[in-house]
Amino acid sequence: MNSKIIVKNLVKKFGDREVLKNISFDVKEKEIFVLMGGSGSGKSTTIKHIIGLLKPTKGEIIIDGIDITKLPEKELIEFRKKMGYLFQEGALFDSLKVWENVGFYFLENTDMPVKEIYKLAQEKLSLVGLKGIEELYPSELSGGMRKRVSLARAISTNPEIILYDEPTSGLDPVTSAMIDNLIVNLRNSLGVTSIVVTHDLDSAFGIGDRIAMIHKGKIYAIGTPEEIRKNPDPIVQQFINRKAEGPITEELFKELKSEKLQK
Repeated sequence: MNSKIIVKNLVKKFGDREVLKNISFDVKEKEIFVLMGGSGSGKSTTIKHIIGLLKPTKGEIIIDGIDITKLPEKELIEFRKKMGYLFQEGALFDSLKVWENVGFYFLENTDMPVKEIYKLAQEKLSLVGLKGIEELYPSELSGGMRKRVSLARAISTNPEIILYDEPTSGLDPVTSAMIDNLIVNLRNSLGVTSIVVTHDLDSAFGIGDRIAMIHKGKIYAIGTPEEIRKNPDPIVQQFINRKAEGPITEELFKELKSEKLQK
């Protein structure tokens, strides 16, 4: 199977702090690739590079044979149409109705008739299991429903790649399982390539074709869920067995604070 995305020797520094330390991995076409790790590990920073929200200090990000790190801003914006992005907090516009949120790209960037945008929003909402809520506002929805509306928006442009940043964060187990099922169903029905960033072990092992374990800006292991479970690396085993590394030291506190500020 061909590689859709290749991340090669990726380094990112914020001032003197090196957040990503020579990361390399590839994602196959139509694969669900999970980037797993704890808070402050560099997961979200990595996918922000893949969608072009951050520029690397060093390294390459090759998508469909094109190194997007070298694209001018205008070409990068155009290239980004291939990708849908599900933000960790959903990032819906509270002042807009659900259908306007889903069709936001078309309302802002095209001359598509409003009736067609409305119909498109209905179709995408149906794909994520939401019907009849087009006229509601985000404040009228549950957390799980808001996540699904965000997902409908992410697939509104028929992307080839979807990036999920902590898609089950803050959700109850039943709703988390629903989101996981949606990720798999969208891959199967739309043929999209997916990267899922998570610290949720149940989600990672439940939906991932392959998993990369990242810790303190380094990749410690890549493999199938079964290969990750059997990986002897102590950092990997420590994480998947949910063992704490020890008390929160001043160094760890700074790391966690830095990661929070980067989001």
